[in-house]
Amino acid sequence: GPESFRLYYLGDNDSLPPLIAPTTGLPYDRWYSASTMLGMRWALLPEALHLPPDARVLLSASLGQNIYTPRTATIASKDELQGDRPYSGWLKGAVGLDVLLPHAPLAFARGSRAYSHLSLDLNGGTQGPWSFAGWTQFHAHNLPAFVTGQPLPTEVGWGTIETRPGLAGDVSLFAETTLASLDGTPPSWMEWSGAAPSLHWMAGVSGHAGSMLLAGAAHTSLTAGWMGDPLARSPAFIPTAAYVYLRGEVRRVGYNATIDGPILDGAVVARHEPWVGEVAMGAVLRVWRLEASMGPVYRTNEVATLHDNLRVGQLIWQASASYVQ
Repeated sequence: GPESFRLYYLGDNDSLPPLIAPTTGLPYDRWYSASTMLGMRWALLPEALHLPPDARVLLSASLGQNIYTPRTATIASKDELQGDRPYSGWLKGAVGLDVLLPHAPLAFARGSRAYSHLSLDLNGGTQGPWSFAGWTQFHAHNLPAFVTGQPLPTEVGWGTIETRPGLAGDVSLFAETTLASLDGTPPSWMEWSGAAPSLHWMAGVSGHAGSMLLAGAAHTSLTAGWMGDPLARSPAFIPTAAYVYLRGEVRRVGYNATIDGPILDGAVVARHEPWVGEVAMGAVLRVWRLEASMGPVYRTNEVATLHDNLRVGQLIWQASASYVQ
């Protein structure tokens, strides 16, 4: 539904049930280990971009950190990698622009809420040791000792088999449109929520180019449940939503700095997988000003030089929390 401002947190982590095995590192702190992002988003008048008044325009700003490790965060030397990705990180600030339009040229089943979504994001930041990914992970793992002032264990891997430091600049584009939209009529006693029973099927493409990643992707998503209208202009009395989602993506990768980039001694120790797939599912709940989501993501193997018995992909958990006005 309509919003004028959003403050949000997004987080990913692979160190959650059901598959924790610290002794083997499968899938405990391996590969795409964790990410954290804090951001804000504001609504702008569509007329400022010469768009029709029934469009929606959102400006965003965020700060985030991504952490990457080999198959276990205990690997300490180049010989132990055996073709696996090195330690790496990405600290980034971003500004973005999202535009929602009341047009769905590919829709074959059109309800009252069909739309198209376009976005542009500009990312700038640092990579390798300058991202402080190693410091973050090491102190998170040893938080009790760090807080109480006890001696910390020796840090391994980071600062040795880590990608080189550097500045990073990237741009990403995203576009999706409704393929099918089915909307029910809410009962009169639920009109205060600003939502209705709905099902949306969308498809789109995205691209990312810059010093960290060169990739293009196609995706599709299905959402179903009690949802608001993304193009609504009038706020609900008590905005309420509860729905589930399923999303799939196929990505063609040309370069991934966290895998292909040289480590501190100049050696290139791994090579990216050219095709990566991803399936995500989860649930979203909003009541008045607060919104939260959570769900698992399965991503196929990203490292082409891994041994066959490790080319199994990984399970990641994603969660978000937002304050919305």
